[in-house]
Amino acid sequence: MFIDIPYLPQGPVELAVSGFSAAGIEIVPAPEAAALPPALGRHADLGLCPLGGAEVVCPPDTCDYYRAALEPHGFSVIRGGQALGVSYPADTAYNVVVVGKFAILNPSVCDGILLRELERRYEILPVKQGYAKCSVAPVGENALITGDVGIAEAAGRTGLDVLLIRNEGVLLPPYKNGFFGGACGLISPELLAVNGSLGHMPDGGLIGKFLESHGVRPVELSSGPPFDTGSLIPLKATGNNIT
Repeated sequence: MFIDIPYLPQGPVELAVSGFSAAGIEIVPAPEAAALPPALGRHADLGLCPLGGAEVVCPPDTCDYYRAALEPHGFSVIRGGQALGVSYPADTAYNVVVVGKFAILNPSVCDGILLRELERRYEILPVKQGYAKCSVAPVGENALITGDVGIAEAAGRTGLDVLLIRNEGVLLPPYKNGFFGGACGLISPELLAVNGSLGHMPDGGLIGKFLESHGVRPVELSSGPPFDTGSLIPLKATGNNIT
Protein backbone atom coordinates (compact mmCIF):
# COMPACT_ATOMS: atom_id res chain seq x y z
CA MET A 1 0.00 0.00 0.00
CA PHE A 2 1.14 3.55 -0.71
CA ILE A 3 2.55 5.80 2.01
CA ASP A 4 0.26 8.78 2.42
CA ILE A 5 2.73 11.12 4.18
CA PRO A 6 6.20 11.02 2.57
CA TYR A 7 8.97 9.51 4.71
CA LEU A 8 6.50 8.44 7.42
CA PRO A 9 5.43 4.83 6.79
CA GLN A 10 2.42 3.63 8.72
CA GLY A 11 3.68 0.05 8.71
CA PRO A 12 6.72 -2.03 7.71
CA VAL A 13 8.23 -0.72 4.47
CA GLU A 14 8.01 -3.03 1.47
CA LEU A 15 9.36 -0.82 -1.33
CA ALA A 16 11.89 2.02 -1.23
CA VAL A 17 14.27 3.97 -3.43
CA SER A 18 17.66 4.04 -1.75
CA GLY A 19 21.39 3.72 -1.99
CA PHE A 20 21.46 1.24 0.87
CA SER A 21 19.31 -1.76 1.71
CA ALA A 22 17.57 -3.18 4.75
CA ALA A 23 16.23 -6.70 5.23
CA GLY A 24 12.82 -7.44 3.76
CA ILE A 25 12.58 -4.29 1.62
CA GLU A 26 12.54 -4.26 -2.17
CA ILE A 27 15.02 -1.56 -3.15
CA VAL A 28 14.82 0.42 -6.37
CA PRO A 29 18.33 1.84 -6.85
CA ALA A 30 18.57 5.46 -7.89
CA PRO A 31 19.87 5.90 -11.43
CA GLU A 32 23.12 7.72 -12.06
CA ALA A 33 22.45 11.42 -12.61
CA ALA A 34 25.02 12.42 -15.21
CA ALA A 35 25.07 16.08 -14.16
CA LEU A 36 25.99 15.36 -10.54
CA PRO A 37 29.48 14.74 -9.16
CA PRO A 38 30.30 11.01 -8.90
CA ALA A 39 29.94 11.00 -5.10
CA LEU A 40 26.35 12.28 -5.40
CA GLY A 41 25.29 10.75 -8.70
CA ARG A 42 23.13 8.00 -7.20
CA HIS A 43 21.67 9.90 -4.24
CA ALA A 44 17.95 9.20 -4.46
CA ASP A 45 16.98 12.30 -2.46
CA LEU A 46 18.57 14.58 -5.06
CA GLY A 47 16.60 13.11 -7.94
CA LEU A 48 13.23 11.97 -6.58
CA CYS A 49 10.63 13.65 -4.40
CA PRO A 50 7.63 11.70 -3.10
CA LEU A 51 4.40 13.68 -2.86
CA GLY A 52 2.53 11.09 -0.81
CA GLY A 53 0.27 8.36 -2.07
CA ALA A 54 1.06 7.14 -5.57
CA GLU A 55 2.74 10.28 -6.93
CA VAL A 56 6.41 11.20 -7.19
CA VAL A 57 8.28 13.95 -9.05
CA CYS A 58 11.68 13.57 -10.70
CA PRO A 59 13.96 15.49 -13.09
CA PRO A 60 13.37 15.16 -16.85
CA ASP A 61 16.45 13.03 -17.48
CA THR A 62 15.48 10.26 -15.03
CA CYS A 63 11.75 10.18 -15.78
CA ASP A 64 11.95 7.23 -18.17
CA TYR A 65 13.92 5.22 -15.61
CA TYR A 66 11.50 5.89 -12.75
CA ARG A 67 8.46 5.28 -14.92
CA ALA A 68 9.83 1.89 -15.90
CA ALA A 69 10.75 1.07 -12.30
CA LEU A 70 7.74 2.48 -10.42
CA GLU A 71 4.72 2.42 -12.73
CA PRO A 72 4.49 -1.41 -12.42
CA HIS A 73 4.02 -0.77 -8.68
CA GLY A 74 1.14 1.61 -9.40
CA PHE A 75 2.96 4.94 -9.18
CA SER A 76 2.37 8.04 -11.25
CA VAL A 77 5.72 9.66 -12.09
CA ILE A 78 5.47 13.40 -12.70
CA ARG A 79 8.11 14.94 -14.94
CA GLY A 80 9.74 17.98 -13.35
CA GLY A 81 10.72 20.98 -15.40
CA GLN A 82 14.26 21.53 -14.18
CA ALA A 83 17.31 19.40 -14.92
CA LEU A 84 19.81 18.88 -12.15
CA GLY A 85 22.93 21.03 -12.25
CA VAL A 86 26.47 20.05 -11.37
CA SER A 87 26.97 22.38 -8.41
CA TYR A 88 25.03 23.79 -5.48
CA PRO A 89 22.26 24.94 -5.50
CA ALA A 90 21.38 23.63 -8.98
CA ASP A 91 21.66 20.06 -7.65
CA THR A 92 18.97 20.64 -5.01
CA ALA A 93 15.85 21.30 -7.13
CA TYR A 94 14.13 18.14 -5.85
CA ASN A 95 15.71 17.92 -2.39
CA VAL A 96 12.59 18.47 -0.29
CA VAL A 97 11.46 16.85 2.95
CA VAL A 98 7.91 16.53 4.24
CA VAL A 99 7.39 16.31 8.00
CA GLY A 100 3.74 15.96 8.90
CA LYS A 101 1.85 18.88 7.35
CA PHE A 102 5.00 20.80 6.40
CA ALA A 103 7.10 20.67 3.23
CA ILE A 104 10.54 21.99 4.16
CA LEU A 105 12.42 23.47 1.20
CA ASN A 106 14.21 26.44 -0.29
CA PRO A 107 11.60 27.99 -2.64
CA SER A 108 14.24 29.85 -4.65
CA VAL A 109 15.90 26.62 -5.84
CA CYS A 110 12.96 24.17 -5.84
CA ASP A 111 11.71 22.99 -9.24
CA GLY A 112 8.62 25.00 -10.17
CA ILE A 113 6.46 22.00 -11.03
CA LEU A 114 7.39 20.26 -7.79
CA LEU A 115 6.74 23.42 -5.77
CA ARG A 116 3.24 23.79 -7.21
CA GLU A 117 2.44 20.16 -6.44
CA LEU A 118 3.66 20.58 -2.87
CA GLU A 119 1.71 23.81 -2.36
CA ARG A 120 -1.49 21.92 -3.18
CA ARG A 121 -0.82 19.38 -0.43
CA TYR A 122 1.29 20.90 2.35
CA GLU A 123 2.15 24.04 4.23
CA ILE A 124 5.46 25.29 2.80
CA LEU A 125 8.14 25.92 5.43
CA PRO A 126 10.79 27.99 3.61
CA VAL A 127 14.44 27.64 4.59
CA LYS A 128 17.75 28.81 3.13
CA GLN A 129 19.28 25.33 3.00
CA GLY A 130 18.95 23.78 -0.46
CA TYR A 131 19.84 20.32 0.82
CA ALA A 132 16.66 20.22 2.88
CA LYS A 133 16.06 16.46 2.78
CA CYS A 134 19.73 15.60 3.18
CA SER A 135 19.73 17.77 6.29
CA VAL A 136 16.65 16.22 7.90
CA ALA A 137 15.77 12.82 9.31
CA PRO A 138 12.00 12.72 9.94
CA VAL A 139 11.16 10.84 13.13
CA GLY A 140 7.37 11.30 13.18
CA GLU A 141 4.65 13.70 12.13
CA ASN A 142 5.83 16.19 14.75
CA ALA A 143 9.53 15.43 15.15
CA LEU A 144 12.76 15.59 13.18
CA ILE A 145 16.54 15.46 13.53
CA THR A 146 18.65 17.96 11.61
CA GLY A 147 22.22 19.18 11.34
CA ASP A 148 21.15 22.56 9.97
CA VAL A 149 20.67 25.48 12.36
CA GLY A 150 18.32 27.37 10.03
CA ILE A 151 16.06 24.36 9.56
CA ALA A 152 16.09 23.69 13.31
CA GLU A 153 15.01 27.26 14.06
CA ALA A 154 12.30 27.34 11.38
CA ALA A 155 10.89 23.95 12.38
CA GLY A 156 11.04 24.80 16.07
CA ARG A 157 8.93 27.91 15.52
CA THR A 158 6.13 25.73 14.13
CA GLY A 159 6.03 23.63 17.29
CA LEU A 160 7.84 20.62 15.82
CA ASP A 161 10.09 18.76 18.23
CA VAL A 162 13.61 19.23 16.85
CA LEU A 163 16.97 17.71 17.73
CA LEU A 164 19.87 19.76 16.36
CA ILE A 165 22.98 17.65 15.85
CA ARG A 166 26.43 17.80 14.33
CA ASN A 167 26.91 15.83 11.12
CA GLU A 168 30.45 14.90 12.16
CA GLY A 169 31.08 11.18 11.84
CA VAL A 170 28.89 10.77 8.74
CA LEU A 171 31.00 9.78 5.73
CA LEU A 172 30.65 11.14 2.20
CA PRO A 173 34.10 11.13 0.58
CA PRO A 174 35.69 13.24 -0.81
CA TYR A 175 33.69 15.75 1.24
CA LYS A 176 34.49 16.57 4.87
CA ASN A 177 31.33 14.84 6.00
CA GLY A 178 27.88 13.87 4.80
CA PHE A 179 24.42 14.50 6.22
CA PHE A 180 22.78 12.27 8.80
CA GLY A 181 19.46 12.63 6.97
CA GLY A 182 21.11 11.14 3.89
CA ALA A 183 22.37 8.13 5.85
CA CYS A 184 19.08 6.92 7.26
CA GLY A 185 15.34 6.47 6.77
CA LEU A 186 12.30 5.13 8.60
CA ILE A 187 11.51 1.54 7.65
CA SER A 188 8.50 1.37 9.97
CA PRO A 189 6.88 3.81 12.41
CA GLU A 190 9.12 2.41 15.15
CA LEU A 191 12.37 1.70 13.26
CA LEU A 192 14.95 4.08 11.77
CA ALA A 193 17.45 2.31 9.52
CA VAL A 194 20.92 3.86 9.84
CA ASN A 195 23.51 3.10 7.18
CA GLY A 196 26.18 2.54 9.83
CA SER A 197 26.52 2.90 13.58
CA LEU A 198 25.55 5.92 15.70
CA GLY A 199 28.52 5.21 17.94
CA HIS A 200 30.82 6.97 15.45
CA MET A 201 28.93 10.26 15.72
CA PRO A 202 29.64 12.73 18.55
CA ASP A 203 25.88 13.18 18.97
CA GLY A 204 25.02 9.50 18.53
CA GLY A 205 23.88 9.21 22.14
CA LEU A 206 21.60 12.23 21.80
CA ILE A 207 20.11 10.76 18.63
CA GLY A 208 19.40 7.48 20.40
CA LYS A 209 17.66 9.23 23.31
CA PHE A 210 15.62 11.47 21.00
CA LEU A 211 14.47 8.48 18.97
CA GLU A 212 13.54 6.62 22.15
CA SER A 213 11.48 9.59 23.35
CA HIS A 214 9.39 9.25 20.19
CA GLY A 215 9.05 5.47 20.35
CA VAL A 216 11.59 4.84 17.59
CA ARG A 217 14.55 2.46 17.70
CA PRO A 218 17.64 2.73 15.47
CA VAL A 219 18.51 -0.26 13.29
CA GLU A 220 22.25 -0.01 12.63
CA LEU A 221 23.06 -1.72 9.34
CA SER A 222 26.82 -1.93 9.91
CA SER A 223 29.41 -1.36 12.62
CA GLY A 224 31.18 1.38 10.67
CA PRO A 225 30.48 5.11 10.54
CA PRO A 226 27.16 6.13 8.98
CA PHE A 227 27.61 6.57 5.22
CA ASP A 228 25.59 9.16 3.32
CA THR A 229 24.44 7.42 0.14
CA GLY A 230 21.28 9.53 -0.06
CA SER A 231 18.15 9.12 2.03
CA LEU A 232 16.10 5.96 2.04
CA ILE A 233 12.80 7.01 0.42
CA PRO A 234 10.02 4.65 1.53
CA LEU A 235 7.26 4.31 -1.07
CA LYS A 236 5.09 1.37 -0.03
CA ALA A 237 4.38 -0.25 3.33
CA THR A 238 1.94 -2.66 4.90
CA GLY A 239 -0.94 -1.35 6.95
CA ASN A 240 -1.39 2.02 5.24
CA ASN A 241 -4.70 3.66 4.38
CA ILE A 242 -4.16 4.21 0.64
CA THR A 243 -4.51 1.27 -1.75
